[in-house]
Amino acid sequence: MTFVPGFLPSVSAFKFGNSWPHLPLITIPTPFGPINIGDTAMGVCGGMAYVARDLFESRALPPTQITPPDNTGDPICQFTVARFLDSLSPGAVTTYYALMDPALPDHETDLSKIGLAPHGRAWVMINDAWPKIRADIDSGHPSPIGLVLIKSLNPIDLGQNHVVLVFGYDLIGTDLTLHIYDCNRPLRDDRTIRLSIADPDHTTAVQSDYAGLNCFFHLDGYRAVAPWQRAVCVSQSVPSSPLAAGRSYPVTITMRNTGITTWTFAGSNPQRLGSQDPQDNTVWGLSRVNVPQLVPPTASAIFNFNITAPTTPGTRPFQWRMVQEGITWFGDFTPEVDYAVQLPLLAASIQPYPVVLGQSRSYTVQVQDAVSHQPVNAAVLVNGVAVAQSNVPFAYTFVMRNIRVFDPETRTWILEQVPPTVAVTAPGYASATVNIGIAAEVLIAA
Repeated sequence: MTFVPGFLPSVSAFKFGNSWPHLPLITIPTPFGPINIGDTAMGVCGGMAYVARDLFESRALPPTQITPPDNTGDPICQFTVARFLDSLSPGAVTTYYALMDPALPDHETDLSKIGLAPHGRAWVMINDAWPKIRADIDSGHPSPIGLVLIKSLNPIDLGQNHVVLVFGYDLIGTDLTLHIYDCNRPLRDDRTIRLSIADPDHTTAVQSDYAGLNCFFHLDGYRAVAPWQRAVCVSQSVPSSPLAAGRSYPVTITMRNTGITTWTFAGSNPQRLGSQDPQDNTVWGLSRVNVPQLVPPTASAIFNFNITAPTTPGTRPFQWRMVQEGITWFGDFTPEVDYAVQLPLLAASIQPYPVVLGQSRSYTVQVQDAVSHQPVNAAVLVNGVAVAQSNVPFAYTFVMRNIRVFDPETRTWILEQVPPTVAVTAPGYASATVNIGIAAEVLIAA
């Protein structure tokens, strides 16, 4: 047995069957009203098979809904119909009509053997379609094939045919079994087509769920199209600026899935929220946030996570967008926020307060984080010189100090007495000035 790794109809394809409501395939607007062409109720099997392979090639999960869309505005309907029209390429339609022709024999003729007449249906299946199907499967790709279910020259009967997707095969001697995804049998992994490939020159019976399966052929026109992955930013709850450097802040971002795939956190190509400006940056401590659960089309993902402000002050942009890892970025950018990042603040006070000048006394400079109110070990500086550590008593004599000041009237330098200054510094914090007060009754010169 040989199967495409990772493909299983019950997991990889639509959960609903090929039983669509009456919706137009194409609508042409005119001044006199819209003109509708085609009807999805007739079936869009080619589109469903193509979408199943598109999803697989993009390593994306299908939508989880179990009923077909009921309006043409639904992205799943729009994409599937577009792929259905792609499956009706000129080459495919020509091949259907040729193999539907009642005059075409099922076997080879003397003329077909020498290239003067079309090959019979058995030859087409065994010598043309089967090698292409095998090549697809062996290279890890599901293979779309057209099933010819009627012999007729009436063009309207083209719709009686069908499209399935082969995802595996068994070849025992010359007995071939093709394992197929059949959109008329959703969620079934056991559907098969069976035939002998021993004699392409003679009529070959084909066994399947479809009575009168006359022939199948490889749909050579398939080209992968990325399934629509779309996202709308519903809301964003973020802290206000400025932020304290190195601090953690909670963020909530809600993104709605407006595409056709189901977002997942599993596998090697999950959908995630990814950092932007610049793309993939780790300025805020992380560059990815997993979706919290499977998010089918029309549902929303609520991302709750913490960011850590950079340790260096400055202005930093904050922005995110959805990404399918290894495949593509998609959807709305979140609103950009330019954050001012500042060093966190200290709250400092001195006890006893106010200080008394000219007397040696025991003081304690109490220092806390201004937000968390947790004690912080800081250096205590008097007039720029470290004299103690915070939150620990120390003996000190505060005195007035003389400084040289230029007097513009006399154009000379004079001495002026000023009170002492006290400040605290701690790694990762902005320096803070301590209000020491001065007892008025002991204001004496140094």
